[in-house]
Amino acid sequence: MPRKVCLAALVLPFLLVAVASAQEPIVKIGKIRPNMSVFKESSRTKPIVMRSADEAAKQFSGDALAELKEQVDFEKQIVLVFAWRGSGQDRLDYTVAESYPEQVRFRYKPGRTRDLRPHVYVYALRSNVTWSTK
Repeated sequence: MPRKVCLAALVLPFLLVAVASAQEPIVKIGKIRPNMSVFKESSRTKPIVMRSADEAAKQFSGDALAELKEQVDFEKQIVLVFAWRGSGQDRLDYTVAESYPEQVRFRYKPGRTRDLRPHVYVYALRSNVTWSTK
């Protein structure tokens, strides 16, 4: 009998990691537009961080807030909103480091044109994921 208990003790940590990593570390949320106030509080390298539905209600309203609440579990995830005005060719990409918990690195790539267009990127990250911007 002690041998079975010992085997379970060895297998249990691997099962916990597998269950915890079942949810993606980052999910891009598209077609949800926040209020225009996000352009004052956010930038391409400094996002607004929302850890609860109450915090999200300050940045989203109406149908956008309802849809965000459907897609995000605030007990397990946080929401990042990057918003700025810049070149139409500006891009914000991310990479995920293969570790546990994962590390997400956001990278801003400036465009070449000088037109000012609004850019909004909304991401849901698992709450135990670390993130940084370049």
